[in-house]
Amino acid sequence: METGGDNQPVNPLEEYEGLKEVKPKRNGVFLAEENEKFYVALSEEKVYELSALAYYVWLLCDGEHTVKEIAEKISNDVKIDVGEVIEPLVMSLKSLQGAGLVTF
Repeated sequence: METGGDNQPVNPLEEYEGLKEVKPKRNGVFLAEENEKFYVALSEEKVYELSALAYYVWLLCDGEHTVKEIAEKISNDVKIDVGEVIEPLVMSLKSLQGAGLVTF
């Protein structure tokens, strides 16, 4: 589990509060889809395999919409409460950011 600066666990809801007005932008190029895995390249040497959720989040990171708007879109698209979307969204964004596939 990731921890904050004082070694306290980071709460995805708290992170969401800090990110919800940010407009994430995707980096990289979609290469292919095979067996529900999606391949995105940052360069010839750096190719990432994304789950369907991570790929969907990556696609929504167009630099025009806030994290809050992305959460609302996912909520509407999959017909679940936005509160249930926040944790997987934040975790996906952090993973994508760590790989360099999304910048804030």
